[in-house]
Amino acid sequence: MVSIKNSKNSAVKVNWLKKNEEWQAELLLVSKEGFYTRGLQTGRKISFEVNKQRRCTGYSHARGERAPCPDFAKITSGDQCPACRGKDIYTDYVRGSENGLDGEFSVYIAQISDNVKVGVARSSRLEKRWIEQGADYAAEVFTGLSSNKALEKEDELTSKDLRQFVMKKDKVSSVKEQRISSILEEKDLEGDVINVQELTQYPRIQGRFRNKGLIQGEVQSVKGQIVSNGRICIPLNAGKVLRRPVQKGVTDF
Repeated sequence: MVSIKNSKNSAVKVNWLKKNEEWQAELLLVSKEGFYTRGLQTGRKISFEVNKQRRCTGYSHARGERAPCPDFAKITSGDQCPACRGKDIYTDYVRGSENGLDGEFSVYIAQISDNVKVGVARSSRLEKRWIEQGADYAAEVFTGLSSNKALEKEDELTSKDLRQFVMKKDKVSSVKEQRISSILEEKDLEGDVINVQELTQYPRIQGRFRNKGLIQGEVQSVKGQIVSNGRICIPLNAGKVLRRPVQKGVTDF
């Protein structure tokens, strides 16, 4: 059972782990007591409610390390309170005031449902980045770049048919056609197209998209940050409060 510890928990993210050559999802949450995880394996019973309230998810004080918000503060948007955002080592990068991150970066093209996007990721975690975003197909088109150069390439490639962002509600529809190959050809780009969903343990996601509400039953699929019981698909957005179910009814299952 994917159980919630108490009445107030904040979703931090759906974290993806590679086990036996397959990617598997787990949910990272935070409460007043600190961080904890719940597995999202196929068939695992699930029962919680996502509502519109938000609580701070803490901050990164070192690469790969995160601290909970001392106040577990209520927030109106995003996933951090002002105090935690000010202490986060990635805040300057997110604001665009500091792009010179160390390491090698790649530029990729990804198809998510019928939407095609361009993005940037560290070359060492490219595959994980595709899965975190819920990509159906993806291809690396540039590699070994500095962070600044990769971001420049991303901007150069951005167009009406190749955007930088896909909304979560647009990620759950079925793939009508494989568009990524034609986009690569149009942009005169080379890259091996990977079927990303086949790298995970989950089947294609199904269900009605909802931003909030009750989800019960069994985990049928997880795509990026979205979990489905086969009938309902709910995004587990960072900062959103998850709680034990308080509403019940046939229409919620």
